[in-house]
Amino acid sequence: MGNRVTALTQMESACVTIHEALKTVIDSQTHYRLREAQDRARAEDLSTRVSCWSVGEVIALLVVSFSQVLLLKAFFTEKRTSPQALHS
Repeated sequence: MGNRVTALTQMESACVTIHEALKTVIDSQTHYRLREAQDRARAEDLSTRVSCWSVGEVIALLVVSFSQVLLLKAFFTEKRTSPQALHS
C-alpha cells in the first residue's frame, strides 16, 4: 500500500503542477485577448477620425478650387464700360 500512496501523491502533485501551468496559460490568453480588443477599438476609432479628416480635406479642396476658378474667371473677364461713362 505504501507504493500506491506515493504514486498517487506523485500523480496528484503532477496534476496540481499541470493545473497551475494551465491557469497561467489561461491568464495569459485573457490578457492578450483584452489587449487585442483594446487595440481593435483604438484602430476603429482612428479609422473613423481619419475618414472624417479626409472628408473635411476634400470639402476644403473643393471650396478652394471653386474659389480659384471664380477668381481667375473674374480676373480675365473683360469689364464693359457703360456709354454714359464715356461721354462724361
